Amino acid sequence: MSTSTRRPGSRDWLRAATSRRMLVLLLVVAVVAGVCTQLGFWQLERAGIRGERTLEATREELLAAPAVPLEDVLAPQAAFTAEHFGRRVSLEGRFDAAQQVLVPGREVEGEEATLVVTAFHVEGGPHDGAIMPVLRGWFPGAVTELLEAGGGVRVTAPPPPAGRIEVVGMLSDSEAAGQAGLPEGFAGGISAGELAQEWGTPMYSAYLVLEEPAQQGLSPAPSPVEGLDADPNLQSLAYAVEWWAFALFAVVFWLKVLRDDVRERRLVEAVRVAAPPPEPPAN
Repeated sequence: MSTSTRRPGSRDWLRAATSRRMLVLLLVVAVVAGVCTQLGFWQLERAGIRGERTLEATREELLAAPAVPLEDVLAPQAAFTAEHFGRRVSLEGRFDAAQQVLVPGREVEGEEATLVVTAFHVEGGPHDGAIMPVLRGWFPGAVTELLEAGGGVRVTAPPPPAGRIEVVGMLSDSEAAGQAGLPEGFAGGISAGELAQEWGTPMYSAYLVLEEPAQQGLSPAPSPVEGLDADPNLQSLAYAVEWWAFALFAVVFWLKVLRDDVRERRLVEAVRVAAPPPEPPAN
């Protein structure tokens, strides 16, 4: 293979990369890429901090908001969206003690807890007769171990208040269907779809975390907004990606200059080899 067509070898690349010009350029690129990389991680950290601040502001706003009638926020069997989550609402009706499930295996305040969910039938207004699952509270105890042991399990919860009352609480989205095969009166999750099969319809596609009135014999359930996770700030996240892109561009730029330098060296060498030898001087 002739010199003009031979592909550059490792020596060609090494010779070009270690030239004074390329070493100086490499130093500049390393500094630029390092600074851009650090700025990217700084923006990533800012994205998390700003996301936490946004979440805290949202949480404080939801906790401070007054209760509004449920009919102004959500209709039975209507889709539950992010704008409904954590809304404080009020509704009037009656608890049905015969329509109640226990949800074991949860953890509240560092101990195993069993949630108590009771059907609340709305009375009056445009949604008369609709059913809202209400998380009335929880009680401690290793109920899960009793269920796994098999046999007859008798666990009872304090009954709900009788008569027509007004309840106030925060809306939370329906959970996915939980563990199957639990004894009667137990549920693996607070699933509006599963509860509708047992309690009937129309049912809301959410459940209410009760705040008022207090339930005798039960501890109040944690507010649903306490379990919210912060999303990173998208603007800061975009800035982080941009800085990392700049760092990558600096490295690619140096590699491109190196490639062009190798090609130029090979071209000069090919021209030198192909040039005819100088003619001897005439006598």
